[in-house]
Amino acid sequence: MRYLWTVFLGLAVLSGLSALTVDEAVKQAKDHNLGLQTEDLKLAQKTDEKNFASNRLYPTIDASTTLLRLNNLNLAQDEALWLGVTAASNHGTPVPFPSASYDKEDYHWIWSTGLKFQFILNPAVFRGITQTIIDYDNARISRDAAGARLDRDVRKTFYQLLALHEATKVFESQLKVADDRYRLAKLNAEAGLGSDIAALQSQVAFENRKPILADQKVNEDNALSAFRLLLNVPEATPLTLDGSLDVDPAVRKELSGLDVETVVKRYLDGRWDVEAIKGTSKSLENLAKLQADSLWPTLIFGFSMDPSVSAPFKSDTWSNPAYSKYNWSQTNGALSATLDWRLDSFIPGSTTQMQIKDRERQAQQARLGVEQTLRAGENEIRSIIGRLKKSAVSLEGLQLALSLAERSSKLTEDGYQAGTQSLTDAQDADLAYQTARLQYLNEELALQASLADLEYALAADRKEWLHG
Repeated sequence: MRYLWTVFLGLAVLSGLSALTVDEAVKQAKDHNLGLQTEDLKLAQKTDEKNFASNRLYPTIDASTTLLRLNNLNLAQDEALWLGVTAASNHGTPVPFPSASYDKEDYHWIWSTGLKFQFILNPAVFRGITQTIIDYDNARISRDAAGARLDRDVRKTFYQLLALHEATKVFESQLKVADDRYRLAKLNAEAGLGSDIAALQSQVAFENRKPILADQKVNEDNALSAFRLLLNVPEATPLTLDGSLDVDPAVRKELSGLDVETVVKRYLDGRWDVEAIKGTSKSLENLAKLQADSLWPTLIFGFSMDPSVSAPFKSDTWSNPAYSKYNWSQTNGALSATLDWRLDSFIPGSTTQMQIKDRERQAQQARLGVEQTLRAGENEIRSIIGRLKKSAVSLEGLQLALSLAERSSKLTEDGYQAGTQSLTDAQDADLAYQTARLQYLNEELALQASLADLEYALAADRKEWLHG
């Protein structure tokens, strides 16, 4: 059977959501789901880090400028500089140092600039680049797994809504039948054709069905809210679902003959959780090696320059060539190569040694986690396939039972109207028919849910594992 139903809980209209099929609902969710958008942002961040992973090899470059005022002048040093400058500009004859006039405010000030380059080489630098690539791979797996998980959740909720709506129709039908029988029993009792007890029993059956229907509608509304959350649409958005719980008999037949051993062997290693734990293990192993790389010495290449100007506020400093040619002179600029080695890291029980051991233990735990996840994954696959086979076989028997129950209910109802069957017989036959409808409906839902679960559990489209 195929269902097309509409639920209106508000006046808002969202274009593009009319008559949603299950595939369209999945696309809507993947385009708008907030959780998936968060995963997209995380992946974008890791993508940028991977694309620019080589920036770890860039040198650090620092530039600075400083204006300082000396508390006291070093006149002896300045006098030597003065004599050298004036002698060079006065044919070898120095001009006496004007110590009295020199010790003025202007000469307390110095303007300096600085530029520093530093390039560091260590095995940990290259290990860090590798870690960035591993982190990207793990983020990509996490994003793909989130997309597959959303696909599964949308499909299961979609089919759950179809089942809930059909179940609501069953309960509404039950309530209407109970109401009709109560009215008829009441009329019969008033006309002397039936007993008051029969009328009371009919009324009790009618009243008992009211809260059952109310609970069902609440469950349907809650499922609709959860579905809107997955699609990321406003709560008042009217939804129209176009779908069916039916599974093609040919597909059910293939499910019945599904070889669990072949499926496990082919798809176990590619499960999302297995890929994720493998990525975690690879990351922790690399981090353990990164920690061990700290035992190696570090080669540091550096270059610095710090030109400065004395008395920058004095006009002669800039206008008099005898002084200005010494502007931006350097006192400490240098090119350096340094080999730095932390020897305390080799001491047993040191912080570095304990950190290395801790990383190695974490990597070992992750390797054990891979094995544990593989076993758990295999158990899950076997369990889901078992449920699929059970549902595929059960639907055949339930379909026959539903057909028989429907026929029995109709014949009993006709007999009740003709007076050859009692009210109890009619109620029992109708209850058996409605029960058969619900059992068939629940089994259809279980089959669709298991199909979605297996698709996610195998990280593969059903066309691959069903027909492959």
